[in-house]
This record gives sequence, structure tokens and C-alpha cells, in this order.
Amino acid sequence: KNKIGKKYLSASRIKTLDTCSWIYWCKYHLGLPDKTNSGALRGTLCHNIFECLLKGRHRKHYDAIMESNDISGSKVIHRYVLSYLRKCEIETCGKEDFEENYDLVNKMILVGLHQDFFGEGGFIEKPEQDFEIENRKPRYNIKGYIDKPVQYKDKKVIEVIDYKSSKAKFKGEELASNVQAMMYTLAAKKLWPKLKKVIVKFL
Repeated sequence: KNKIGKKYLSASRIKTLDTCSWIYWCKYHLGLPDKTNSGALRGTLCHNIFECLLKGRHRKHYDAIMESNDISGSKVIHRYVLSYLRKCEIETCGKEDFEENYDLVNKMILVGLHQDFFGEGGFIEKPEQDFEIENRKPRYNIKGYIDKPVQYKDKKVIEVIDYKSSKAKFKGEELASNVQAMMYTLAAKKLWPKLKKVIVKFL
């Protein structure tokens, strides 16, 4: 809710409601404690690193990781990952998950960096672009973040990249009618109304 009491839905809220209304009620209405899982922790960590490496002043860390094909190529990024995972280990993960999580984070970051990270031929005005949409007919309020919006002005196209840290892949209805992709498309058309085409990619 915001200050005047409006309720905003995010893609994760909608997915939770669609999956299990009881979990939704416990989490968002009753406010019961929700233990963060390893996938969410990895996601937060990797998102932070991607956002950092997209900034020009941190290009040397990107180059170091790409040269060694491992996050240990950048001492700064490597220390950050170790520190973050150790903190999570104490709070939630447990020692048996540390090595697996490190390996998964390393692999995910390398995948992200190797997949046209800087959007060749386009530009990224702002990573982690926030959006908020209030619609009257039908009535709904949604908000969220776009991980990486790559704009191609000459083609009037925007490519929305969303990083996924879960081991599970989309299947069935999630492929045919993905709520998150629909939200990103709506958000992109509101943020960049002159663009003619929106492409959503989950990486």
C-alpha cells in the first residue's frame, strides 16, 4: 500500500495468488514470517552485481571476469559474493548450501555477461528501471522493476531483459501467457510511448 491506501500488485504477488491463495493470504494479509529461499538470495546478489557492472566506472571488473571466465577474476566482486553468501549462510542457508550457491551465482553471472550484456547497437538509460501503473478500466494498480531495458531508437524497439535465478524453467501456461511479460510490456509502453515494439526476454 502507499500513503493513501492504494494496493499495488507485483508479478510475484500475482503469481503467488495464482499458485496458492492460502500462501498469498498468509504472506500479504497476515504478514506471517516468510523465510527467504536460496533462489531469492541468489537473485538479489546477481541483480546487484549486474546493476553494478552496467555502470561505466566498473567496466574493469567486467573485463576481469570475462578474461578469466570466473567471478574470481575481479577481487572486489569475488569478495562481495563471498561476504553476501556467508551472511546468508548464517541467516538462512546453512553450510551445506554455501558451495552450491556460490557455484550457481558464478554460473548465472557468467551467463548474464556473455549474453550481449551491454546491448550492442542500443543503449541502457537506467538499469533496474522502476515502473508504476494505475489503470481505471479495468481497475488495477501494478508496480515493479525492469532489470535491463535496452533501447534501439533507430528501430523503435525496446528489449526488456529479466534475470531469473530459480532452477525451475517456465512451462505450460507460463509460456503461453506470462503475467510478468505482460506487465513489462505494459510498463515499457507507458515509459517509452514512442517505441513501436517491446520484446521481453527471460535469462
